[in-house]
Amino acid sequence: MYNLLGWIVSLALGLAVLVGPWFFGAWEMWWFWPFFCFIGLATLAGGVRLAIAGFKGNGLSAAADTVLILALTVPFLFYAVIRCLSDGVVWMEAERMLLLHLSGVLVAGLTVFTLGQGQKTVLFWGLFGSLALMGLYGILNHMLFDSHHVLWMPRYEQYAGRATGPYFCPDHFAGAMELLFGMSAALLLDRSRRGAIVRCFAGAAALLAVWGVLLSQSRGAGLTLVVLAGCILVWGFAQWPRAVRWYWRMISLSLLLLLAILVVTTHPDYITRFKTYGGLHTAGQHEERTLVEDVVYKLQRTARGRMFGGAWRAWKTAPWLGIGPGMHQHLWPQFAATDDGNREQGVWPTLTNHDFHSYEVHNDWLQLLEEFGVVGMVLFLLPMGALIRALWLRMRSERLDWQRSYGLDAGDGRYAWVLCAWLALAAMGFHSLGDFNLQMPGTVWMLALLLGLGVAAGEKQKAEMGKAGSRSPRERFAGVAK
Repeated sequence: MYNLLGWIVSLALGLAVLVGPWFFGAWEMWWFWPFFCFIGLATLAGGVRLAIAGFKGNGLSAAADTVLILALTVPFLFYAVIRCLSDGVVWMEAERMLLLHLSGVLVAGLTVFTLGQGQKTVLFWGLFGSLALMGLYGILNHMLFDSHHVLWMPRYEQYAGRATGPYFCPDHFAGAMELLFGMSAALLLDRSRRGAIVRCFAGAAALLAVWGVLLSQSRGAGLTLVVLAGCILVWGFAQWPRAVRWYWRMISLSLLLLLAILVVTTHPDYITRFKTYGGLHTAGQHEERTLVEDVVYKLQRTARGRMFGGAWRAWKTAPWLGIGPGMHQHLWPQFAATDDGNREQGVWPTLTNHDFHSYEVHNDWLQLLEEFGVVGMVLFLLPMGALIRALWLRMRSERLDWQRSYGLDAGDGRYAWVLCAWLALAAMGFHSLGDFNLQMPGTVWMLALLLGLGVAAGEKQKAEMGKAGSRSPRERFAGVAK
């Protein structure tokens, strides 16, 4: 019964995490609810499994920092519930926002506390395969059919000429490809993985992810790949001795420069999107504005600049508690126009923003601040900080483990999970500054699974390191050699 419940948890999570993103990112309400029900089923089965384990005397056992992360999420979720019940908040939108946060915590928590090693491995490779197929579908759909349809639905015409995969928005498809790139890079960089087949598949998937980003023409994803490349140069070679790390960094930097040259020469339209964004290619040509003033002027008049401004003005009306979960779209008409107008004097605002409606801010961090206020932001950053610390400590433990092995093979191949979680967190954290990937339930669930695997991967390593630390160098050397 105990093992059966574990596989029920993994199956239910698999349906949500691996299948959910294929249905438009589980974004539309009629797709969000069925897949959230699978997460609910996994929660029920996982709770019963933990209860059985506790009854047998094998209750919850985890590292202190893992429990701390889970404990720190409780105040934020409790605060979110209170804000959802506040006067003036539209319940349906607030409920969806609350469940979006809750579902991410549940997926990560179930992964860490209720799944066995085999089940975690199945989910990791299942997600890798799902993302690879997603990239392949997006590329073929674009090359053969010009992405006229997203699955069986017509595309949004404003995205014509850009690959979308199973998402309506190409930027969100590119966000999924960022996760695939992070998984592929982690598999390639994990020194304890010696299988040539695995490395070949990981290398091919990394190229597939980059190609998907290029065809999506997402500027944010392109910049995110640059950030991920920087993270890889800094942390990707932690298993190697200090001197060897710099050789790998020089080799990697050379390859990245060659790849950048290839992109510039083969995808000029993509590069043009960067140059012409908001008319920046003409910045500095205005007689009455300096170059910096002209850049700011143009960025303020882009769609994102206007949405950022509206969200900022809305936040200033309730800086501590925020305007309420999911309330950005409802209060947009009130704060869309700039605040330099005067109705009594007949002075029009500089920007009226009457020609479009903003459903999302296109900046998840700013929307979090706008809707939950400073209090909510602080409560959110507490578990985030604990998570970053836990992943960093696991990477550090891996480095020390390899140092103690005297250059011989160490680790069990799960360092890829830790590095993948680190890269995924960096990708989503950075890209969310200019888009709303984390408003996509499917993307949230994939990220949560990767973070849960990364945190869980360090549990066994930490225990093994503690045992190894009690042995003499000669005994450890003999054990590794054996």
